[in-house]
Amino acid sequence: MTAFKHLIAWSLAVFSTNLVATPGRTMHHMSASSREPFSSFRMLDAKLTLLSHQQSILKASLNRGYRDSGTTDAMSPSRIRASKRMSSTAAGIGRIAAALEHLYQRRHQPFGVRMFRILRIRARAVQGSVHAVGRARTRSEAELAETKLDEQIVSLIVQFQAASGGYGATRCSPRAWTCCEPKRSEDLLQGEKVGCKWCCVQRSNTCTGFLGPRIPLP
Repeated sequence: MTAFKHLIAWSLAVFSTNLVATPGRTMHHMSASSREPFSSFRMLDAKLTLLSHQQSILKASLNRGYRDSGTTDAMSPSRIRASKRMSSTAAGIGRIAAALEHLYQRRHQPFGVRMFRILRIRARAVQGSVHAVGRARTRSEAELAETKLDEQIVSLIVQFQAASGGYGATRCSPRAWTCCEPKRSEDLLQGEKVGCKWCCVQRSNTCTGFLGPRIPLP
Protein backbone atom coordinates (compact mmCIF):
# COMPACT_ATOMS: atom_id res chain seq x y z
CA MET A 1 0.00 0.00 0.00
CA THR A 2 2.90 2.36 0.76
CA ALA A 3 4.20 1.85 -2.77
CA PHE A 4 0.78 2.76 -4.17
CA LYS A 5 0.67 5.96 -2.11
CA HIS A 6 4.06 6.94 -3.49
CA LEU A 7 2.87 6.24 -7.05
CA ILE A 8 -0.27 8.35 -6.58
CA ALA A 9 1.74 11.18 -5.03
CA TRP A 10 4.25 11.07 -7.90
CA SER A 11 1.51 10.97 -10.53
CA LEU A 12 -0.33 13.92 -9.02
CA ALA A 13 2.90 15.89 -8.74
CA VAL A 14 3.73 15.23 -12.39
CA PHE A 15 0.45 16.36 -13.87
CA SER A 16 0.11 19.27 -11.44
CA THR A 17 3.54 20.45 -12.61
CA ASN A 18 2.55 20.03 -16.24
CA LEU A 19 -0.72 21.87 -15.90
CA VAL A 20 0.67 25.35 -15.48
CA ALA A 21 -1.26 28.19 -17.03
CA THR A 22 -0.60 28.94 -20.65
CA PRO A 23 0.39 32.51 -21.52
CA GLY A 24 -2.19 35.06 -20.51
CA ARG A 25 -2.97 36.04 -24.06
CA THR A 26 -4.12 32.47 -24.80
CA MET A 27 -7.25 32.71 -22.69
CA HIS A 28 -8.28 36.34 -23.03
CA HIS A 29 -11.16 37.30 -25.31
CA MET A 30 -11.87 33.70 -26.35
CA SER A 31 -15.11 31.76 -26.33
CA ALA A 32 -15.50 28.86 -23.91
CA SER A 33 -15.21 26.18 -26.59
CA SER A 34 -12.15 27.79 -28.18
CA ARG A 35 -10.31 27.50 -24.85
CA GLU A 36 -10.76 23.73 -24.85
CA PRO A 37 -9.40 21.32 -23.88
CA PHE A 38 -7.16 23.46 -21.66
CA SER A 39 -10.01 24.79 -19.50
CA SER A 40 -11.24 21.25 -18.91
CA PHE A 41 -7.71 20.05 -18.14
CA ARG A 42 -7.56 22.44 -15.19
CA MET A 43 -10.91 21.19 -13.90
CA LEU A 44 -9.79 17.59 -14.29
CA ASP A 45 -6.55 18.37 -12.48
CA ALA A 46 -8.51 19.67 -9.48
CA LYS A 47 -10.94 16.74 -9.49
CA LEU A 48 -8.19 14.13 -9.70
CA THR A 49 -6.42 15.73 -6.76
CA LEU A 50 -9.71 15.72 -4.84
CA LEU A 51 -10.33 12.09 -5.81
CA SER A 52 -6.99 11.03 -4.33
CA HIS A 53 -7.78 12.89 -1.10
CA GLN A 54 -11.23 11.31 -0.90
CA GLN A 55 -9.71 7.88 -1.44
CA SER A 56 -7.56 8.38 1.67
CA ILE A 57 -10.70 9.24 3.64
CA LEU A 58 -12.49 6.14 2.33
CA LYS A 59 -9.55 3.92 3.29
CA ALA A 60 -9.52 5.42 6.79
CA SER A 61 -13.25 4.77 7.21
CA LEU A 62 -12.76 1.14 6.15
CA ASN A 63 -9.93 0.65 8.61
CA ARG A 64 -12.09 2.01 11.42
CA GLY A 65 -14.93 -0.25 10.37
CA TYR A 66 -13.12 -3.60 10.55
CA ARG A 67 -14.51 -5.82 13.25
CA ASP A 68 -12.72 -8.54 15.17
CA SER A 69 -14.71 -11.13 13.20
CA GLY A 70 -13.24 -9.89 9.94
CA THR A 71 -16.40 -8.17 8.71
CA THR A 72 -16.82 -4.51 7.87
CA ASP A 73 -19.60 -2.14 8.77
CA ALA A 74 -20.88 -1.40 5.27
CA MET A 75 -23.58 0.91 6.59
CA SER A 76 -21.38 3.13 8.79
CA PRO A 77 -22.19 6.80 8.17
CA SER A 78 -18.54 7.71 7.51
CA ARG A 79 -18.14 4.94 4.95
CA ILE A 80 -21.38 5.80 3.15
CA ARG A 81 -20.46 9.48 3.08
CA ALA A 82 -16.91 8.83 1.86
CA SER A 83 -17.97 6.47 -0.92
CA LYS A 84 -20.75 8.79 -2.11
CA ARG A 85 -18.41 11.76 -2.31
CA MET A 86 -15.78 9.79 -4.15
CA SER A 87 -18.35 8.38 -6.57
CA SER A 88 -19.64 11.90 -7.23
CA THR A 89 -16.12 13.14 -8.03
CA ALA A 90 -15.48 10.22 -10.40
CA ALA A 91 -18.81 10.91 -12.11
CA GLY A 92 -17.81 14.55 -12.52
CA ILE A 93 -14.57 13.51 -14.19
CA GLY A 94 -16.58 11.28 -16.51
CA ARG A 95 -18.91 14.14 -17.44
CA ILE A 96 -16.01 16.44 -18.32
CA ALA A 97 -14.42 13.71 -20.44
CA ALA A 98 -17.77 13.07 -22.15
CA ALA A 99 -18.15 16.77 -22.95
CA LEU A 100 -14.70 16.79 -24.57
CA GLU A 101 -15.54 13.60 -26.45
CA HIS A 102 -18.65 15.28 -27.88
CA LEU A 103 -16.72 18.47 -28.64
CA TYR A 104 -14.26 16.60 -30.82
CA GLN A 105 -17.09 14.71 -32.48
CA ARG A 106 -18.50 18.09 -33.55
CA ARG A 107 -15.05 19.17 -34.70
CA HIS A 108 -14.65 15.93 -36.69
CA GLN A 109 -11.35 15.09 -34.97
CA PRO A 110 -11.54 11.33 -34.31
CA PHE A 111 -8.30 11.10 -32.37
CA GLY A 112 -9.69 13.54 -29.79
CA VAL A 113 -12.93 11.54 -29.66
CA ARG A 114 -10.98 8.37 -28.95
CA MET A 115 -8.73 10.00 -26.36
CA PHE A 116 -11.55 11.38 -24.25
CA ARG A 117 -13.75 8.32 -24.69
CA ILE A 118 -11.01 6.25 -23.07
CA LEU A 119 -10.76 8.78 -20.25
CA ARG A 120 -14.55 8.67 -19.75
CA ILE A 121 -14.54 4.86 -19.64
CA ARG A 122 -11.73 4.83 -17.09
CA ALA A 123 -13.57 7.34 -14.90
CA ARG A 124 -16.64 5.08 -15.03
CA ALA A 125 -14.46 2.13 -14.00
CA VAL A 126 -13.27 4.09 -10.96
CA GLN A 127 -16.89 4.78 -10.06
CA GLY A 128 -17.69 1.06 -10.27
CA SER A 129 -14.72 0.19 -8.05
CA VAL A 130 -15.82 2.77 -5.47
CA HIS A 131 -19.22 1.09 -5.35
CA ALA A 132 -17.53 -2.29 -4.87
CA VAL A 133 -15.55 -0.97 -1.91
CA GLY A 134 -18.72 0.48 -0.43
CA ARG A 135 -20.54 -2.85 -0.74
CA ALA A 136 -17.75 -5.01 0.73
CA ARG A 137 -18.88 -6.98 3.78
CA THR A 138 -15.67 -8.68 4.84
CA ARG A 139 -12.07 -7.62 5.27
CA SER A 140 -10.97 -9.80 2.35
CA GLU A 141 -13.70 -8.37 0.08
CA ALA A 142 -12.76 -4.84 1.07
CA GLU A 143 -9.05 -5.42 0.49
CA LEU A 144 -9.66 -6.94 -2.95
CA ALA A 145 -11.96 -4.04 -3.87
CA GLU A 146 -9.42 -1.50 -2.58
CA THR A 147 -6.67 -3.05 -4.69
CA LYS A 148 -8.87 -2.83 -7.77
CA LEU A 149 -9.74 0.77 -6.96
CA ASP A 150 -6.05 1.61 -6.59
CA GLU A 151 -5.38 0.19 -10.04
CA GLN A 152 -8.31 2.02 -11.61
CA ILE A 153 -7.25 5.39 -10.19
CA VAL A 154 -3.67 4.96 -11.40
CA SER A 155 -5.04 3.97 -14.83
CA LEU A 156 -7.21 7.10 -14.91
CA ILE A 157 -4.34 9.39 -13.93
CA VAL A 158 -1.98 7.82 -16.46
CA GLN A 159 -4.49 8.30 -19.28
CA PHE A 160 -5.14 11.88 -18.24
CA GLN A 161 -1.39 12.53 -18.40
CA ALA A 162 -1.36 10.92 -21.84
CA ALA A 163 -3.76 13.62 -23.06
CA SER A 164 -2.57 16.64 -21.09
CA GLY A 165 1.04 16.16 -20.06
CA GLY A 166 3.23 19.12 -20.96
CA TYR A 167 0.54 21.25 -22.57
CA GLY A 168 1.32 24.15 -20.27
CA ALA A 169 4.90 24.25 -21.54
CA THR A 170 3.74 24.74 -25.14
CA ARG A 171 4.63 28.22 -26.36
CA CYS A 172 3.22 29.10 -29.76
CA SER A 173 3.44 32.27 -31.77
CA PRO A 174 0.32 34.40 -32.32
CA ARG A 175 -2.20 32.90 -34.74
CA ALA A 176 -0.61 29.45 -34.42
CA TRP A 177 -2.67 26.49 -33.23
CA THR A 178 -1.87 24.24 -30.32
CA CYS A 179 -2.09 20.60 -31.39
CA CYS A 180 -1.74 17.28 -29.61
CA GLU A 181 -0.04 14.97 -32.12
CA PRO A 182 -0.45 11.21 -31.59
CA LYS A 183 2.47 9.32 -30.11
CA ARG A 184 3.79 6.31 -31.92
CA SER A 185 2.78 3.04 -30.27
CA GLU A 186 6.39 2.36 -29.27
CA ASP A 187 6.54 5.72 -27.46
CA LEU A 188 3.51 5.10 -25.25
CA LEU A 189 4.18 4.81 -21.54
CA GLN A 190 2.99 1.84 -19.52
CA GLY A 191 -0.76 2.09 -18.99
CA GLU A 192 -1.36 4.54 -21.84
CA LYS A 193 -3.83 3.24 -24.39
CA VAL A 194 -3.28 6.25 -26.62
CA GLY A 195 -1.16 9.32 -26.04
CA CYS A 196 -0.11 12.54 -27.70
CA LYS A 197 2.41 15.36 -27.48
CA TRP A 198 1.49 19.05 -27.53
CA CYS A 199 3.09 21.18 -30.23
CA CYS A 200 2.39 24.19 -32.46
CA VAL A 201 1.11 24.16 -36.02
CA GLN A 202 0.57 27.10 -38.35
CA ARG A 203 -2.45 25.58 -40.13
CA SER A 204 -5.19 23.65 -38.36
CA ASN A 205 -5.47 21.07 -41.14
CA THR A 206 -1.89 19.91 -40.55
CA CYS A 207 -2.74 18.66 -37.04
CA THR A 208 -3.19 14.88 -37.23
CA GLY A 209 -4.28 14.56 -33.60
CA PHE A 210 -6.65 17.08 -32.03
CA LEU A 211 -6.52 20.84 -31.76
CA GLY A 212 -6.33 23.01 -28.70
CA PRO A 213 -6.71 26.79 -28.57
CA ARG A 214 -5.43 29.07 -31.30
CA ILE A 215 -3.12 31.73 -29.94
CA PRO A 216 -4.69 35.15 -30.52
CA LEU A 217 -2.83 38.29 -31.46
CA PRO A 218 -1.44 40.27 -28.50
